[in-house]
Amino acid sequence: MSFSNKINGCLIGYAIGDALGRGTEFMTRPEARVRYPEGLTDYDRIIRDAHRSRYRRGDYTADTQVILEMAESMIECRDVDYLHFARRYKKWFDTQEADELDAHMRLVLGHPGFTDDPHAACRHIYERQGLYEAPNEAMGRAMLAGLWPKDIERHVTDNCRLTHWDSRCTASGLIIATMANELLWHRREVGFDHLIGIAARLDKSVLPYLETAHDGSLDDFCLDDDETFWYVRKNMGVALWALWHHTDPGEALYEVVSHGGDANANASLTMALMGLKYGRSRLPAHLIEGLLELDVVADTAERLVDVLRHADDGADTDD
Repeated sequence: MSFSNKINGCLIGYAIGDALGRGTEFMTRPEARVRYPEGLTDYDRIIRDAHRSRYRRGDYTADTQVILEMAESMIECRDVDYLHFARRYKKWFDTQEADELDAHMRLVLGHPGFTDDPHAACRHIYERQGLYEAPNEAMGRAMLAGLWPKDIERHVTDNCRLTHWDSRCTASGLIIATMANELLWHRREVGFDHLIGIAARLDKSVLPYLETAHDGSLDDFCLDDDETFWYVRKNMGVALWALWHHTDPGEALYEVVSHGGDANANASLTMALMGLKYGRSRLPAHLIEGLLELDVVADTAERLVDVLRHADDGADTDD
């Protein structure tokens, strides 16, 4: 499989998971069953309720927009430069409607010192607010940092701490980034024991979610629980569960979406990993064709391919 096929699979996979997952976002699983008795497998089936009627069917959310902003930063810098990305991120944030981001993200990105020292700004927000939260917004950025051929842990830590000063986020992000890196550069999955070692070293509370992903079922994550659906450890676990228990990207996507909760975040990360493993050519063709602004995502992916090919001259990109 070509290097380009993998990178396109990753970014386009992320976008289609985001766009389809919006259809069951914030629903309980029983509610998703009632609303979609035959399952949600196409954008045209997305209901037009109060939450979803504000968006076009086939459009991705702010989650994918942020990933594209980070990819553009990597392309421009030919590196993973968290300070450069922070400036792009802030500029993007200043153009968004308030309800596109949660209160936590608005606090961090709205901090007056964010562009100069984003880590200090993030830490200040956590300490001032007494936050003990580990939501999943940084996971897509961690996955993208994992596409870089080297210094993965540093890049993941820097990008997670832009907005989330919490070891659960860093540990979960590094696990996903390590898997993404192995799938891209070595065409294989990371051994389970290696991932267990990352969790044990950085935050042991991640271990049960990693073990559930490996040995449990999707039901075990209780993805529609309204008190915990946004957990970063669940987001990590769902994506790995799909990778380890499905060989068809489309079937993995439809099952994740059917569970509701933070469906677009779970589906986008799932499909990014599935796209890295199986390539764009194995993603559901009708979802690719129906994705609004597909040309934007595909163009960014191709330019990122060129940067990554030259990021490590010793790497075999199979093109």
